Amino acid sequence: MKTFSAKTLQDAIILASKELDCSVVDLTYEVIQQPSNGFLGFGKKEAIISVESKKTHSVIRNSKVSFDKQNMISDCLMIQQELSKMLSFMPYQIDTIEVTPYDKGIIRIYLDGRDAALLIGEKGYRYKALSYLLFNWISPTYGYNIRLEVAQFLSIQEEIIEQYIQSIQSEILNSTEYRTKNLSGILGVIALKRLRELYPGRYICLENKDNEQFVYISTIK
Repeated sequence: MKTFSAKTLQDAIILASKELDCSVVDLTYEVIQQPSNGFLGFGKKEAIISVESKKTHSVIRNSKVSFDKQNMISDCLMIQQELSKMLSFMPYQIDTIEVTPYDKGIIRIYLDGRDAALLIGEKGYRYKALSYLLFNWISPTYGYNIRLEVAQFLSIQEEIIEQYIQSIQSEILNSTEYRTKNLSGILGVIALKRLRELYPGRYICLENKDNEQFVYISTIK
């Protein structure tokens, strides 16, 4: 078994899954030390866990899964059970865990509860990490892409970006190159995806400069 430490138990589990190249549900771990903030900065402790991978030889389905609704519902129920078990080990109160079919090859994961905001984190960075973890478990194992909703966070961010893009469309159309305003965290990722859908013939990428993130759009590929 290998030992990992981080500021929180969740961060330690995520670190272990990355280092061992497996999903969270494939980890067997023992908590050696619970994290503590201490008192006035003294006696602060990190979370320490002892971990090993329990990768099984389960059959990996082809990623080109046919849109069989009944099979998808069955898979969603299984994923929901495994996800509930995974989240039970994390120090968050998440009362609602729903996994349902969303579209062809895509499932919707909805999480909500008293500590939903903690799953999102500042500027959505923790949301991005969780989404990355879930995708790297579900996609190779079940063959689905995911749409992760934490207390309507994603829908709200998408609506913000949709309104912003509408306000700058005329400038984009009349420019050979254009940079959006600073779109930090998940906002930049959502904007990048949406702008590529709207302008498939243009070169569009995320750029970072001076601790700011924006989308660059050019007519020149």
